[in-house]
Amino acid sequence: MAAETPGAAPVCAGAWSLALGFASTQGPGVSRNFYALYEGAPFGAAERGLLAVMARGHGLEGTGGLAGRDSAQSAVHGFAEGYFGAPRTLSGRRASSLSLASVNRWLAGHMQGDASRHLAPVSLSGLVFQHREVGLVQAGACQLYRLRGGAVTPLMRPHVRPGQAMPARALGLDWDVTVDHAEELAEEGDVLVLLAGVEDMPPEAVYAALDALPAAAPNMETLAGQVLAALHLPPGADVSAMALRILALPAPNETRAIAALKGLPLRPPPREGDIWDGFEIGETLFRGRYTLLKKAFDTVGQRVVAMKIPLPAMLQDDVFSAGFMREAWIGTTVRSSVVVHYIDIPVERRSSLYLVMPYYEGETLERRLNRGPLVSLPEGMGIALKLCEGVQDLAAIQVIHRDLKPENVMLLKPRGEVRLLDLGLAYLPGIDVADATKTGGTIRYMAPELLKGAPVSGRSEVYALGVTIYRLFSGGPFPFGQREKLPLSRLRPDLPAWLGEVLKRALAADPERRFAHAGEMAKALQIGLTEGAEPLPRPTLWLGLRDARLWQVICFLLAALSLYLWVRGGT
Repeated sequence: MAAETPGAAPVCAGAWSLALGFASTQGPGVSRNFYALYEGAPFGAAERGLLAVMARGHGLEGTGGLAGRDSAQSAVHGFAEGYFGAPRTLSGRRASSLSLASVNRWLAGHMQGDASRHLAPVSLSGLVFQHREVGLVQAGACQLYRLRGGAVTPLMRPHVRPGQAMPARALGLDWDVTVDHAEELAEEGDVLVLLAGVEDMPPEAVYAALDALPAAAPNMETLAGQVLAALHLPPGADVSAMALRILALPAPNETRAIAALKGLPLRPPPREGDIWDGFEIGETLFRGRYTLLKKAFDTVGQRVVAMKIPLPAMLQDDVFSAGFMREAWIGTTVRSSVVVHYIDIPVERRSSLYLVMPYYEGETLERRLNRGPLVSLPEGMGIALKLCEGVQDLAAIQVIHRDLKPENVMLLKPRGEVRLLDLGLAYLPGIDVADATKTGGTIRYMAPELLKGAPVSGRSEVYALGVTIYRLFSGGPFPFGQREKLPLSRLRPDLPAWLGEVLKRALAADPERRFAHAGEMAKALQIGLTEGAEPLPRPTLWLGLRDARLWQVICFLLAALSLYLWVRGGT
């Protein structure tokens, strides 16, 4: 841990520990700058760590003297609320980007109306402390620097216009704003400096002033003051500095939830009647290569559950082991009536590694396809729309299931509800960027581009949905044969033509021709239900026979006639 002379108490959150200090040339009631450090815990998002922000309001003609300060403070508070309020599965970059886009629209909208005299454009720079990285956020004229080992490094380029007070970019200047993002690996002892009010100074001059600082400051409050002194500011200048020293940071690549699970041992598979942490073990529901699914009774929660228990073979497969941990985290995060929700078991209750989920009475969609009768249009559409809803609910928190198939769909009895199961291969676009092109899922449900190394996306999920829904209506056969595609109408001529067209688009080889996401596919299915026309009735004989039967009868009659003529000719 880096040393820090006693002063203000360090701020600790999400395994981060920071010493900080502030300094300003103007009092709070006069300065147009606003700076703050937020912890995630008060927002109910302790896992998001810490957020440090520096902002400056820029005066516009006709605005009041406090417009800059009020705008900066409102923008910073709005940014923090949006960032910490974002779903846990969003990366720090994605969460901050969405939050700032919302703040910008709010500020731009108010500045277009009567509030323009009370608000002003805002420059904002932020530091996102999450995992072991420092996320950098920049929109406007504030500046960010890092001091490490005696070297000064500018971290972001300010958006300034030489000779002009208004920056080239700022929140509220337009309906859309481009925010710069970057990530830097953190080290203990790093000092980070945020500055506001130096837009009139060349960055080179600011750099030189920081480079000339004393070798070490006793604490960050002193350092922030030394920064302002080194800038040699003119009287009346409105400049603020925030200095932060990293005293401690999280262990590599660990979230606290996953780290807690990784510390748990594997136990030998239980037998029926065993008691594990208050769970009375029942019958075996499924046994695979890596996991065992057991029915159990939770004597604490007084409910029937299913326990997913890892087998020792799982330790031989790093990918599956990581997926098991990820499944636990996502399963307790997602909130959807269609996606399975895992039960969060307190750490103090656990003595070994396993996952717990509700026990569902019913059957998998795969089992339903293996028995008659064929699924009707109303029943099938109910299942298809719920599957689209579940996939879209996952997408809303930046999760791609990546293993959609009938085996992972549970049809519940007696209410006819649907649950999307097995999140072990789920992919998080906001976090797993490096794993985007790793193959995952079941080959026959994977979009063609995935087999060529393309990253997973909403469109590849649509393809898997298309295969699953096709099999739902076909009774099991896949939408492709040995050498050609197999239109649904060939197997189910009783279903409307529009359904086949929707599935044809979902199964397009070119991802750009597919629906962009599951929600768009659901909309097409709903339009088909309300506006789509039923197929024209097939021609029939007066006997009530369909086309195929008609040709059989004609062929028989022709053969009989030929035989009659041949016999008669022979006589």
